[in-house]
Amino acid sequence: MSLSNVLLLVLGLSCIVLAMAQMASLGAARLCLVALVLAIALISVGEAASRTSVADLSQWLSAPQRRMDLAALLLIEALIFGNQAIAAVQRRQTLRWKLLGGIPPPSLLIALFLAQVWTMLAIDGIDFEMLAWGCAVMCAVMFSIGASLLRGLLPDPLMRTGLRLWLHGVQVAAGLWLARPDRDAAASPTPAMWDRLGLVAVIVIIFMALGWFWQRRSLWKR
Repeated sequence: MSLSNVLLLVLGLSCIVLAMAQMASLGAARLCLVALVLAIALISVGEAASRTSVADLSQWLSAPQRRMDLAALLLIEALIFGNQAIAAVQRRQTLRWKLLGGIPPPSLLIALFLAQVWTMLAIDGIDFEMLAWGCAVMCAVMFSIGASLLRGLLPDPLMRTGLRLWLHGVQVAAGLWLARPDRDAAASPTPAMWDRLGLVAVIVIIFMALGWFWQRRSLWKR
């Protein structure tokens, strides 16, 4: 297994644990509802997962634009959901923050889809439609069990928030790593690095400003 695959595996696990830490604050009924939504989402993309090969994934990840899209998603998610975690632990959540806390982060769906693809590639001799249903149900059940276990291991919301912020830091590092320039671009008189990193920097600055303004506005209302 190459270094890139190992790093992507660590990133996927980090996104799943991060979502578990976020959903651990929900009650049993809402957690079951989230698991049901995840199962339905995975069933809906089961056919696409059955038609995805290792070559398709490698080609997708090797495309600079796709890496930039994933990097932007990770950075934006870290900023928005990181602000939600801080607002929750400081007990100054508005209705929008509370609604956002009950929504699984987008990176979770990507990680579970890749896990579904890996399962379908690893298991032969089973009908893909049945396998897709089995993967969807198992992923949803294991996610809800993992969130419940995490709530038992870390009963203090402050501890779960610390874990979330640390994993959001992993997302930021992964986003910057994905936004790195291609090695072949070094020979170019105008490297594409500045375009990519400039776009990422602008996105980060914009969402940091929006998050700061949103927090200040909630304090001003008081």
